[in-house]
Amino acid sequence: MRTTLKAALNARAARRVAAVAGLAVLAGCATPVLTQTGLLARYDHLTPSEATATKSRIFIDKGAMAQVRTVRIVPTTFTAAVSGPGVTEQERRVVANAADRALCYELSLRYDVVSSGPADLTVRANITRAGLTNVPASGVAVGASAAITIAAQVGVGFADTIGKVPVPRLPIGLGDLTVEAEALDARRQQRAAMVWAGGANSFTNQARFSPIADIYDLAGDFGQDFGSYLATGEDPFESELTLPTYDRVRVTVLGEMPRDPDCQAFGRAPGIDGIIGDSFGAPPDWTDKGPTAGR
Repeated sequence: MRTTLKAALNARAARRVAAVAGLAVLAGCATPVLTQTGLLARYDHLTPSEATATKSRIFIDKGAMAQVRTVRIVPTTFTAAVSGPGVTEQERRVVANAADRALCYELSLRYDVVSSGPADLTVRANITRAGLTNVPASGVAVGASAAITIAAQVGVGFADTIGKVPVPRLPIGLGDLTVEAEALDARRQQRAAMVWAGGANSFTNQARFSPIADIYDLAGDFGQDFGSYLATGEDPFESELTLPTYDRVRVTVLGEMPRDPDCQAFGRAPGIDGIIGDSFGAPPDWTDKGPTAGR
């Protein structure tokens, strides 16, 4: 359990380190695709910012953001172009909510998140592209990892000193996700925006028996990136890696009470149940029940 929890705590950092070191490229990586669907108020002042496995175009009005005290989050939605067959309504809800939950936590570090009454800023996001995970290909990694675990329990060969170990996935059928998001003030003027595109890689993204496995992880990455951008004003792709605080671990990993009561609308992180489920390749919607209203 300790090894699994440690892996969960370091998953985010591992993806960034992999990007810097080029491991994602060597192990196979889905190709991020930026979109411009016309859903945002403006696109003309967005500037590019990229990491190895993530592309984005970003904008922020730091002067206006410095005056913000209250923020409202409009639940993330899938556009019609990615709402067809392939995933259920419940799966889409869980993916969208993963973005909102991560976003809410980051925003709560600086602002008061509100669910009613006036707000200085309204944040909204739309998923404009969702490349689903190839379940059979992902299942190979889950099965191989489980086989090594079983071997460890019965003392077979080199595995007699290890527990469950991650096995790189086949570099095919990896998922990708694109999100267009913005923050509008009370006069509906755009004060920040991000077009975010991320691709899963076969080295650090958890293999699961689910078509939404990768976009679920990527939705959380987007929420953290955009939320951090709004809260700090700094490009999240250029920020230095830091150790997670106890509060971050408590809320985002162990699934305890969010620091801002209004963030409870997005439910709690799956916690230990999610960590255990991930280790056996369980679909995200088995352990993550999504927003409180959707339960």
